[in-house]
Parts: sequence; C-alpha cells; structure tokens
Amino acid sequence: MVNAQTPPKVEPLADALEDTKQATESVKEAAEDLAVIHAVLNSELPAEVRQGDAGAAVDQTKSVEKQLGESAELLDQATDKLEREIKKRKASAKRRKTK
Repeated sequence: MVNAQTPPKVEPLADALEDTKQATESVKEAAEDLAVIHAVLNSELPAEVRQGDAGAAVDQTKSVEKQLGESAELLDQATDKLEREIKKRKASAKRRKTK
C-alpha cells in the first residue's frame, strides 16, 4: 500500500511499458503482414476461386487486419498512459528527495 511517506514504485510500470511496446510492435507487424496477404489473395486469386469459403476467407483477412490495427492503436494509447504515469511518479519521487 502506498501512503504519503512511501514513494510509488516505478519499476513494475517500466516493465509493463516495455511489454506494451513489444506487444504493440508485434501487433502492428501482424497487421501489416495480413494486409499484404489480403492484397495478394485479393488480386491474384481468380474471381471464380474467390467464391464461397475461399472468398469469405479473403474477406476475413481484411476484417482481421482492421481489428489488429485497432488493437495496435489501443496499445499505443496504453503505452502513452504508462509513460505519463512513470514520468509523474519519477517527478514525485524527485520532489520527495529534495524535501
């Protein structure tokens, strides 16, 4: 429990920040890879092949790519929040040391 005398810990947040940054990059890379896959499938498969399940699969790649992009945006927002909180806690700890 953090009270007025105990400075809040930064290390767990710094670890979470690093994990969030890595996850964000992984999700962005997956979204980009999937966008390429979708483009290739959409342009290279003949129209008669893109019927039924095959067509649905091609369409699904676009949908999943969009979901990954949205997830990457959320992770970017979480990263920003963590960075702000870490700066805030470091500033608070620095103020406490100077008192």
